[in-house]
Amino acid sequence: MFRQVLKAQWWQARQVVVTFAVLAFVAPLTSVYYGSGLSTSDSGRVAGWLQASESLGTAIPVIALFLGVFVGMAAWTADHAGQHVYALSMPVSRPQFVLLRFGAGVTLLLPPILTMGLGAAVATMAVDLPVGLHAYPLQLTTRFALASLACFAIFFSISIATKRALLFTLGGVGGILLAD
Repeated sequence: MFRQVLKAQWWQARQVVVTFAVLAFVAPLTSVYYGSGLSTSDSGRVAGWLQASESLGTAIPVIALFLGVFVGMAAWTADHAGQHVYALSMPVSRPQFVLLRFGAGVTLLLPPILTMGLGAAVATMAVDLPVGLHAYPLQLTTRFALASLACFAIFFSISIATKRALLFTLGGVGGILLAD
């Protein structure tokens, strides 16, 4: 049963997953593009490189946010289009079906998370850091995974609702963010 739900969800979200897998692999690599030979450079060049890496590093949480949002919303796109007839015709209970959908969505988050880890590992090996600077590819990947999972869980639960409830919830959250 899980394999069929995963296959249906993959069909809906395959372009999103592949696009974000590529972005997740490239993001750490772009932050170290100019980092070769830093161990023998002066402190001005190292400071400039760190500033550029920090600027490019802000894209990683944005990638995690949009990955979670798009995969979370894609989980229920087919059900909304078919007015939940498919879900109601399944030989499982509604809570079990929701868990199957959630598990399939988490499984679809794995390729971008793994490519983020691979990209961070390659970026770490590609740059020669000066004494005192350290790279943490595992921590970066873990934070990316947790941020993607949190955004996925939020938008998965929002997307299960009707369009009216979805607009009301997103409008409320947008209003709170605007007021802040």
